[in-house]
Amino acid sequence: MYKIYLAFLLLLSYTCSFAQAVSDKYLAAVQDSLKPLSAVILDTRKTDEERELANTKFKSVLNRCLKSNGAEKFVFDSLNTIARLAPEDKSFVIYNWEMPHADGTFTYFAFVLSKNKKTKSYVFTELNDASYSIKRPESAILKADQWFGAHYYKVITVKRKGKSYYCLLGADWNNKLSKKKILEILSIEKDGSLKFGAPIINYNKVTLNRLIFEYTSNVSMSLNYDEKSKRIMFDHLSPIEEGLKGQYQFYAPDLSYDALKFKKGKWQLIENVDARNAK
Repeated sequence: MYKIYLAFLLLLSYTCSFAQAVSDKYLAAVQDSLKPLSAVILDTRKTDEERELANTKFKSVLNRCLKSNGAEKFVFDSLNTIARLAPEDKSFVIYNWEMPHADGTFTYFAFVLSKNKKTKSYVFTELNDASYSIKRPESAILKADQWFGAHYYKVITVKRKGKSYYCLLGADWNNKLSKKKILEILSIEKDGSLKFGAPIINYNKVTLNRLIFEYTSNVSMSLNYDEKSKRIMFDHLSPIEEGLKGQYQFYAPDLSYDALKFKKGKWQLIENVDARNAK
């Protein structure tokens, strides 16, 4: 009996190793096929038609890859044009990229694998960038087919009344005149469906579902999470001239800093913080 049990363990070990090897080879092949396509997608010397054709092929390959078993574990370590984000609780994984257009605007794309709590399996969802058609985006509650597109680079998990909210920090290169930084709030329903936006941001005494900073395309703005202080730190934006208030393509960092601290179930604004302490 012991010999049979030992043989079973060896067979199981071999099978798992073989499956992992196949998975690694498959993932490497996928990355190799995506690299030249991603180069075309980001190449501003190409026409919009060429970029869109490459992006269609890119989406098709990645779609098939992410619908295979165990796809939530895939890490595209040699494909640096696509962002992969996942929270610590592994409730979702998002694969995210952008495509420039000849007029200076951008379209964002994302595939999400989110966990269905009932079946314990992952649900595949494609996000549709509808940024330019969303009225009053800071107060909107959105679904996957009407997403405020961005390139996400950080996820922060908070809880309110026992429910998890995933706070996504993102960048939007927007157009030739202005850029944007975004604090998006993602929540996941029991069936794995996605909801974007939640009233957990208190900014200038107004409750928002997401926070959007717009500023001139000539500068950069920082929006980052400080692990030590548990705060979202960001540049304070002001118009470069007094008469330009409200025209955000003329806003820029003014060398002061603000922060958001999660207290009493909401992100609360703290003005004029000392950024050196956070560093």
